[in-house]
Amino acid sequence: MYDFEKIKLVIWDLDETFWEGVLSEGEVDVPAENIQLIKKLTDVGIINSICSKNDYEKVQKKMIELGIWDYFVFSSIDWNPKGGRIQQLISDMQLRPVNVLFVDDNSSNLEEAKFFCPELMTILPDELPDLFEDAFACNKNDAEHKRLHQYQLLEKKRQQRGKFASNEQFLYSSNIRVSWGTDCIKNIDRIHDLVWRSNQLNFTKIRSTKEELMELFSKDECKCGYVSVEDNFGDYGIVGFYALRNNELLHFCFSCRTLGMGIEQYVYSKLGRPDLNINGEVISSLESNETPGWINQEKSDTESALLKVQSVSSHSVLIKGPCDLFQILPYIADKSIIDTEFTYVNNNGVTIESTGHTTHIVEAFRLSKQEQQRVLDEVPFADEGIYNNNIYKGRYKLVIISILQDANLGVYRRKETGERIAFLEGYHPITERKNWDAYISGEYNSASFQFTMECLEEFAEKYEFVGINTPEQIVENLQFIKEHLPDDCVLAVMLGGELYYEKNIFPAYENRHLVHKEINDAIRGAADRIGLKLIDVNKYLIDQSSFYDHFNHYIKPVYYRLAGDIVTLINEQTGATLRETSKLKMAQVRLKECLAPMYYKIRKKVVR
Repeated sequence: MYDFEKIKLVIWDLDETFWEGVLSEGEVDVPAENIQLIKKLTDVGIINSICSKNDYEKVQKKMIELGIWDYFVFSSIDWNPKGGRIQQLISDMQLRPVNVLFVDDNSSNLEEAKFFCPELMTILPDELPDLFEDAFACNKNDAEHKRLHQYQLLEKKRQQRGKFASNEQFLYSSNIRVSWGTDCIKNIDRIHDLVWRSNQLNFTKIRSTKEELMELFSKDECKCGYVSVEDNFGDYGIVGFYALRNNELLHFCFSCRTLGMGIEQYVYSKLGRPDLNINGEVISSLESNETPGWINQEKSDTESALLKVQSVSSHSVLIKGPCDLFQILPYIADKSIIDTEFTYVNNNGVTIESTGHTTHIVEAFRLSKQEQQRVLDEVPFADEGIYNNNIYKGRYKLVIISILQDANLGVYRRKETGERIAFLEGYHPITERKNWDAYISGEYNSASFQFTMECLEEFAEKYEFVGINTPEQIVENLQFIKEHLPDDCVLAVMLGGELYYEKNIFPAYENRHLVHKEINDAIRGAADRIGLKLIDVNKYLIDQSSFYDHFNHYIKPVYYRLAGDIVTLINEQTGATLRETSKLKMAQVRLKECLAPMYYKIRKKVVR
């Protein structure tokens, strides 16, 4: 049984459900009514997805042949059990099982799905005529397929998110922009839809009728408005609504399509954090007093203020490396001419933190495609991204890298042929049997790769540990990289911190400041000979207050000043006129940091 009014998503089985027959065994017959139903559901704003035990390529080919492949999103097509897959699919789409209908010809699949998602609605194919009738009787209209397009955007975002090491890093790269509107009467249909259909991000859950909303809009003492959102992936339209009276929010609701973007936190902060009685369960917290910095990142008033000449290439600068460079990026006001390659998580959930390691940058040029592929085939925790050679192929005017990964990661050499690969911290080599239990248990495993005894034995048989790069090896690698960049490309190196961190709890970092100094001194001594520009964090490390929570993590003013150095370097090398974010914004950040303890002491609860 199902409640049609609650359905936001239909998940389809395929064999003997959507079509007659089994695709892996031969041809199938597709009832015309089912194709019509898919299209009609989309026309009324209901999304379609697939959960089928099948071959992905065969299904895709068949659906393209039928002309309906693009009507489905977040499809799960493989041979694994369906219960967990459906649970993950619903979670990825940021929906609730209570709003999802699963259609399958196998009762055991339906029961398995309900075990994972008890509130899930399920039907057998013999109930499809009822669904067909309900869909064609529905008077809702989404002829432009706006809801489908929104979920296509969400699917694209989720795919891109896997390439970043953290959600914050991804959000900063997404260029999220929020705009405000107050012409609520003109948008009454969308606002009413938000008030009634939103649940997970509906903080007051007051289900006002259109008439009640119109009355609210007319009252002088009520401040009503809505917010729209767009980012690099597309335009989400109106996604939030608020109604404020006497510093209390009567309505505060948002579409789940922006879940995880921090929109509700941003709006709440910009409204001045008024009183809010939260009704029922919501899946977002408003307790932080920080305004999400990745939303409406500052830009100059005009494009001409950002770029001195229109001829400056949109791919003039490459910033490649770990967290120290990523943390600086938000303090550069405009990043339109900057490409980035940071630590990321690959499709297997493995953290790839060696993209900026000088050994990999060298190997990306030195090794043939066949040699690179041999390493990728033999090493399950490797990823083709370690051989990204955009640094050589792109016509960059400036490339910025960091030495942090060279000072930390262990380097391994293929015994027979000499290929090198850097992975995990080098103080507990993965080729030494004494460390294997700790890697299998996860104690030494910062990359989230699931080691097995078999995997470790196979790797140790073919590869040997050669250590962490010495200062001399790093200089040699930097010289190789510089020699193979275009003649007009400047190579800049971010040096490591040399100040001792008193609160360190990681044995491997106990003397890292000395390691950094040794590496830094070697690079400083070779900089003029090789032709390097240096970015030195040590100019801004004053005392222990300069650290945030880790030897390599600093407070925001340090990153702000480093951003100023990088902006100067970019402008010198490209002819652009970029700038760092405003000093006023930085002062506000410092003021918030200073006032935060006082704020929480005065107001123990941010929301009532």
